[in-house]
Amino acid sequence: MKRVKLICLTVFFLFLAINLSAQIPEPQDVLGFELGTDRKLADMHQILDYFQKLDKASDRISLKEIGKTTMGNPFVVAYITSVENHKHLEKYRKYQQMLADPREISEEKAQQFIQKGKSVVMINCSLHASEIGASQMSMKLAYDLATQNDPATREILDNTILLLVPMHNPDGIQMVVDWYRKHLGTKYEGSRMPWLYHKYVGHDNNRDWYMFTQVESKLTVEVHNNWHPQVIVDMHQMGSHGPRIFVPPYVDPFEPNVDPILRQEVAEMGTFIASELTAQGKAGVIHSTWFDAWTPARAYHHYHGGIRVLTEVASADMATPVQIKFEELPEMVKKPSVKMPLPWKGGEWGIGDILEYDYAAAWAALTQAARLKENWLRNFYRIHHKAVNRTQPPYAFLVPPKQRDLATAVKMMNVLQIGDVEIHKARESFTADDHPYPEGTYIIYMDQPYGGFAKTLLEEQDYPEIREYPGGPLKTPYDVVAHTLPLLMGVDVVEVKKPFQVKDKLMAEVTSPQGKLERKNSGFGYVWGHESNDDMVALNRILKKGYKVYWNAQKFEAQGESFPCGTMIVQEEKGLIEDLGKITQDLHVQFKGLENEPEVQTYALQPVKLGLYKSWTASMDEGWTRWVLEQYEFPYKSIYDEDIRKGNLHQNLDVLILPSMGKERIIQGVSEEDIPPKYAGGIGELGVRNLRQFVEEGGTLITLNSAAELPLKCFYLEVDNCVEEVERKEFFIPGSMLKVLNDTHHPIAYGYKRDGAVFFRRSPVFAVKEGESVVRYPLHNPLLSGWINGKEQLYNKSAIVDVPLGKGEVILLGFPAQYRAQSHHTFRYLFNAIFYGPAELR
Repeated sequence: MKRVKLICLTVFFLFLAINLSAQIPEPQDVLGFELGTDRKLADMHQILDYFQKLDKASDRISLKEIGKTTMGNPFVVAYITSVENHKHLEKYRKYQQMLADPREISEEKAQQFIQKGKSVVMINCSLHASEIGASQMSMKLAYDLATQNDPATREILDNTILLLVPMHNPDGIQMVVDWYRKHLGTKYEGSRMPWLYHKYVGHDNNRDWYMFTQVESKLTVEVHNNWHPQVIVDMHQMGSHGPRIFVPPYVDPFEPNVDPILRQEVAEMGTFIASELTAQGKAGVIHSTWFDAWTPARAYHHYHGGIRVLTEVASADMATPVQIKFEELPEMVKKPSVKMPLPWKGGEWGIGDILEYDYAAAWAALTQAARLKENWLRNFYRIHHKAVNRTQPPYAFLVPPKQRDLATAVKMMNVLQIGDVEIHKARESFTADDHPYPEGTYIIYMDQPYGGFAKTLLEEQDYPEIREYPGGPLKTPYDVVAHTLPLLMGVDVVEVKKPFQVKDKLMAEVTSPQGKLERKNSGFGYVWGHESNDDMVALNRILKKGYKVYWNAQKFEAQGESFPCGTMIVQEEKGLIEDLGKITQDLHVQFKGLENEPEVQTYALQPVKLGLYKSWTASMDEGWTRWVLEQYEFPYKSIYDEDIRKGNLHQNLDVLILPSMGKERIIQGVSEEDIPPKYAGGIGELGVRNLRQFVEEGGTLITLNSAAELPLKCFYLEVDNCVEEVERKEFFIPGSMLKVLNDTHHPIAYGYKRDGAVFFRRSPVFAVKEGESVVRYPLHNPLLSGWINGKEQLYNKSAIVDVPLGKGEVILLGFPAQYRAQSHHTFRYLFNAIFYGPAELR
C-alpha cells in the first residue's frame, strides 16, 4: 500500500512539474523564431519581454531592475536558483557578506556558513554589444534552468545562485540589432555600425572596472558588492579566423595583488570548461594564450574574492554565417597542442554555433560551481581571512588633507569606496614612518577585505620583462599596464611601511568641502586658482553668465600675496557675488577679492565655440572626449566629415578637436564596400585644405595623441614624430605613466607644477624645429609606473607643442590627455588649450 502511495505521489509531482513547464514560454514562443536561427536576432525589448514573462511564469526566476542605463533603458538581473533557495535568498546573501568580512564572524560560524551556503555565480552576457551571441543564449539558459528537472539541473539549482545579466549594455544591443535588421539582404549585411555601440565608450565599457565612470559599470558593481559571487563569467566574442573559443588559464603576468588561491581557481575553472566542451566534441577550444590578468580595469572581481572567467567565442557576421576554409586558419590552431588538443577543421560558422559554445561554457561553469560548492565558499573565506589578517608592508596609504586639487583627491577616494574599500580619517595629528601628519589625514589600512584592491590602485606598477623565448625580444603586453590612481589623478599619496597608532573614524562617505568666497578688497573683482578641475568648471560657469574673465600672463603681487601665471580673474559686475556664492556651494573653489586691476599682461577669455570631430569610423577616443567635456561643462558641437568638407569652419568654430585617430582614417574614412555611401569617405583632401584654412584664418586645431599625424604630414609643420619609423621591438609603451617637465609660463601648462606625469599610450614623440615645446620628457628614464622599451627615444623630446600657423594655432597634445576619463591630472592640458587658442593677449 505504501509503495502504491509513493508511486502515486511521484506521478503527481512529475505531472505537476510537466504542467508547470508547459506554462513557461519557450523563447521561440515569444520571439517568433528559434534561437540560433541564421539572420535572426532578438533585440533589447524582446529580451526584456521574455525575461519578464519568465519572471511571472517561473518561481525559480526572479527578475530585478537594478537601475537605468546611460540611455534610460532598464538594466536587469535574473536571480535563478531552486524554489527552496528563493525562499531564503536574503539569508544566503548575508552568508556571502559575512564570509567576505571574517572580522565579523567566528571560525565556527564561518564553517557553518560554508556548509549551509550556496556558491554564487554571475554571468555577464555580451559586454560588447556587437558580440551578440551571449545575450541571445541567456534566454535559452534561463528557460532550461526554469523548466528542466534532471539531476544535472537540480544539482545546479540546489547548490548555486545564478546572477544572470542578459545584457550588460542593453542600449548597444538595441543599436546593433536595429542596424543589422536594416541592412539584411544588402551588401552591408553584418557590417559594423558607423557609431559606437555605447553612447560614450563603445568597446571600452569593460575597461571601466576600477574608475566606474559609466552607469552600467556602477550598476554591475552594485550587484557584485551585494552578493560577492565566487565565479564571474564575462562572455565575449573574437575574430572569426582562429580558435572557436578561448577560456582561461591566462598567460603571465597576473597582477601581483591577486591572491594565489584565486589564480589557481581561475585555471581550475577554465580547464574544467575546456574539458567539458572538448568531451562534447566541440573543436577549437583553446586556453593559456593571448589574454593576461594584469589590469584591474577588466578584472574587478579578482580583488573581491571572485574569479573572472573570460570566454571569447569566434564571431560570425552578427547572425549571418561565414565560411572559413581550414587553410585560412592560422598555423597555431591547425595542429593539436597542449593549449588546444582538438583543432577545428573549418567550415560554416554561424550564430547557432556561437550560442551552442556560449551555452556549453555557461553550463560547465555552473556545474563545476555546484559540485565544488564548499570548496568555493571555503576558499572565498580563506582569501578574505588572509586579507584582514595581513601583516606584511605596506601598513597603510595616507592621503594628506592639503592637496593642489582636493576635489579630485576626493573623487579618487570615492572610487575606492565604490570598490568597498574602507577609508578612515584621523581625529588627531600623528606620526607614521617618522613623519608627522595632521588631523584630517585620510588613512587606507591594508588589513581589510579589499586592501589588495586599494594597494593595486595606489602603488606604482612594475610590469615584468617577459621575453618571447630565452634571450629573445621582449614580449609586448596585451593591454595598458599602469593604473596608479595618484599619478593619473594628480593626488599626493604616501605609502607607510610600519604600523602606527592614531585615533580615527571610519568614513561612510568622503565628501569635498564647499568652496569659499572672501568678499573683502574686491574693488576690481575676484581671483581664483588654476590648479584644480573644479577651477575650470567655475570658469565655464562664469563665462556662461557673460562676465569678463582673464588669465594673468605674468606673476603679480596684490594685498600681500603672490599670484602665479594663469591665476584667473573675474571683473566685478552686478550679480557676480551671488553667482560666485552659488559656485562655492558645489565646487571646491576659493574666490578672493582683488582691490585693483593687476598691472600685468593678461589673456582675455571668451566663451569658446568648440567643435569635436566625430568620424563615421566610430572612435572610442571621441566618445571619451565627449564624456569628459560634458562632465566639466564644456559646451561643444559634433563636427562630421561633411561639415569639414563644406568649409568655412571659422564662421562657426573657434576651436576644433581631433580625437586620437590616424591620418588615413580621418581622410579616407570607411570604404563604400564596407558601409553605406552616406557614411563613407572621410574628410578627403578637400577637408584637409579646409582644416588648414580654418587655422590660418585664426582657428585653433587641437590634436589628441595619434591625430597629430594629420597636421604633421598635411600642413608640413616643422615638427617631427621621431618614433614613427622606429620598430616596435626598439620602442614601445602600451600604456604607462611617464614623468614630464612643464613650461609653467605657457598658458597650456597654467596651473601645473614644473614636474608632472602623463599617460603615454602608443603616442607620438615630438622633435620641435618650429613652435613652442610646452611639455617635454626629461633627460633620463621617465618611467613612473608601468613598462617601457626604448626609453632613450624620449630623452628631451616634446609631449605638447604649440605651433602658430597663419593667424591660428595647431596644438599637438602627444598623449591621451583624457585617457578613458581616468587621467584627471592631465584634463587641464586639454581644457587650457581650448581657452588659449581664442584668448586675446592684452
